[in-house]
Amino acid sequence: MMQAQRTIYLPNTEGSILTFDVGTSALKAALFTPELELVALAFVAYQARAEGDRVEMEPGDYLGAMKECIAALGMPRKLLAIGITTQGETLIPVGKAGEPLRRAIVWLDARAEREAEEISRALDVDAFYQTTGLPEINGALPLCKASWLRQNEPEVFEQTHQLLLLEDYIRLFLTGESATHASLATSTGWLDVNTGDYWQAALDATGVSRALLPQLLPSGAPAGQLTTQAARYLGLRAGVPVFTGAMDQTAAVLALATRKNAAVETLGTAHVVAAATANPVFDTSKRVTIYRHALEDQFVCLPIGNTGGMALTWFLREFGLRGEDYASLDRLAATAAPGCNGVTFLPYLCGCVNPEPIRNARAGFFGAGLSSTRAEFARALLESAGYELRLFLELLREQGCQTETVCAIGGGAKSALWTQMRADITSRALVVPAVTEAASAGAALLAAWGAGMIPRGTYPAALTQERAVLSPNDATKPAYEAGYCRFRAMFEALKSVYHKEECF
Repeated sequence: MMQAQRTIYLPNTEGSILTFDVGTSALKAALFTPELELVALAFVAYQARAEGDRVEMEPGDYLGAMKECIAALGMPRKLLAIGITTQGETLIPVGKAGEPLRRAIVWLDARAEREAEEISRALDVDAFYQTTGLPEINGALPLCKASWLRQNEPEVFEQTHQLLLLEDYIRLFLTGESATHASLATSTGWLDVNTGDYWQAALDATGVSRALLPQLLPSGAPAGQLTTQAARYLGLRAGVPVFTGAMDQTAAVLALATRKNAAVETLGTAHVVAAATANPVFDTSKRVTIYRHALEDQFVCLPIGNTGGMALTWFLREFGLRGEDYASLDRLAATAAPGCNGVTFLPYLCGCVNPEPIRNARAGFFGAGLSSTRAEFARALLESAGYELRLFLELLREQGCQTETVCAIGGGAKSALWTQMRADITSRALVVPAVTEAASAGAALLAAWGAGMIPRGTYPAALTQERAVLSPNDATKPAYEAGYCRFRAMFEALKSVYHKEECF
């Protein structure tokens, strides 16, 4: 675990909201004013244990990262509330005292594919999508991970008092109280997205009792107070109220909800576009994931790309750029022309959901010739995210989600070059909000609403400001139209290969 890094944005205030954003590779702790201005941010990077298709994390490492961040932040004299946002799908079985019984099974873990196949035979796959909003039954789902646990670690399963997701585990540690919310539980495979309640048929199919699942509360609901034990460990004052949050993508959508018909593009480890809707809109081809929103009776449509920034990390590591950073990649890509003289990259390093769900989809470069340069390969990698964004926006339009604005957040929004590429490829302006930590801001907003600091349903000015607006450059349009055509044609040409099991 790295030492916590801290950034100060405002002088420390008398009273603040503390949030934890617990991601795949790092934990962020942030302090916000009651008006949702970011006071300070600290983060600690960590690394999950990966072995084959298994990806695990010591639960104590998350708690240790929280402690490190709090020490780095420097707490205000008065802490008003605590909010949490996390990744979905990471599963932690706990005993009666709330103690973890094994390492967390991280969302990237795919050990439960055999169990996924078993559950697919027990549940109608079309009914599964129409009920859960999840396009497929796969090994990443807690539904399948729980079945794996029951069959492969029966001694752990028998001791399990509750099956918790990551936010639930952290909140249990903080308060001693067990609860979850529909925004997070949507990622499990055992929640009915239409009703916001547990789906008994899914539980029956996997052998999980409802008694093993925590109670469902609304997002932004009071969920207990910081216990003396947790406060002592973290270096905080006991008694601070803790509130339910929202899954990270949903929290970001919530924080930026004042923009009319806005889609939120998160380009981090993965590439996700999210748009709020009043009704669940199920795609007949199962290309769009449907989540419960943090707002009651609203939903979030999500076209998902499994690889975003992950592809950049891979490229830097494997293409002779070891020791370089993302800025170096930007500088290299800037020396190549738009469209990369025909070099095109398919970004499916770990399967794909769109243009259609194919588990065996793989990445590849196409169009290279003797004159192709390393810069063109680098730029093709960046351009592929733009082609994927255009595809996602087209999918949302097909589902009736009008997206007049795209708010770009995540690591990808920090690169002006990369963001401009995506604006050019999609022929629409990309807005970079002033809110640099949208998921944390969403968790802070829910805590502020829950604590009565801000009237529920209102948004402070800090969430409405913009850092940059990048308008499309029409001069690049011919090159990118041709590039998008190649991008789609490459996928169509390779589908028959992806579907041949003997090739994998």
